[in-house]
Amino acid sequence: MPQGAPLQTGDLVFFGASPTDVTHVGIYIGNGQMVDAPYTEADVRVERFPTTVGTAFGDLAFIGATRPAT
Repeated sequence: MPQGAPLQTGDLVFFGASPTDVTHVGIYIGNGQMVDAPYTEADVRVERFPTTVGTAFGDLAFIGATRPAT
């Protein structure tokens, strides 16, 4: 999906140090929130995140998103 396109429910959202160093993926559920499992064996949770590419999210940055084919 093009950078800057609005996110839609079900989009995969990617986080990391750079576009070539993605270390985390969530599923967008709307209203600036995603379904997230922060680390192995952690409970799955709903979490707010910045939807502007390049914005910090803890130690990571929001890298971008993609929309799975239906």
